[in-house]
Amino acid sequence: MLQSAQTAARRILASRGDREALKKAGHIILRNVPRTATPADIRREINKVGVRGVYDIAIDYEYFKPAERAILTLVSPNYLQDNLRALNNLAISGISIQASPYITKTEVPTRQRMRGHQGRLKAAQRGALTGHGPRAGIANNETTVVLGGLPARTSTGRLASELKKFQIAQSAKGEPQIVKLSLPPDTFSMTAKFLITLTSTTEAHRFVRKLHASYFRLYGEEIPVTAKLIL
Repeated sequence: MLQSAQTAARRILASRGDREALKKAGHIILRNVPRTATPADIRREINKVGVRGVYDIAIDYEYFKPAERAILTLVSPNYLQDNLRALNNLAISGISIQASPYITKTEVPTRQRMRGHQGRLKAAQRGALTGHGPRAGIANNETTVVLGGLPARTSTGRLASELKKFQIAQSAKGEPQIVKLSLPPDTFSMTAKFLITLTSTTEAHRFVRKLHASYFRLYGEEIPVTAKLIL
């Protein structure tokens, strides 16, 4: 009996703790978000249903692909309950969106705190540049593109020489900001992905328009490639 009473007490305390945590939640996670939705699309739709007090919207990624989730960061937890009620009516591209409090021990990363080019290179070398989480865990969003479908043997130097018609950002050491991405653990692929940072949002969008779902000439072959912005 005593053990049962103690177990029940712990459950009550835990539920109280959960309720207190929810009251302090400064983020909301949206699920079922269309993969094509941008932060601007999401902001436009949440404004329509009366959501207020959102100062940041981050697309959540898995290996540099949108994971059908987005995280809203609130200016204050005081907006949480009203926003959750408003989000009951949210649909994007005709798809009903599920919203719930997002409790995290760390803040959603911002552009200023995420690693730069040298940090990306080192992370890629040790397999730590996974592309998971809000904004795929990188900075320079909307100027950074993932180019995929190239032969696995392609080097960053060879790729840089083939992309001279685009304005690739330079590191402090004058190197083009191109990083070859490691494959996820226990996977094999005949193709490679590259993380490429352009000099501006306009140039990044031009890069995607020119190369996405096109054929890229390399090693004397016409190779189908994809090019997608990290948002």
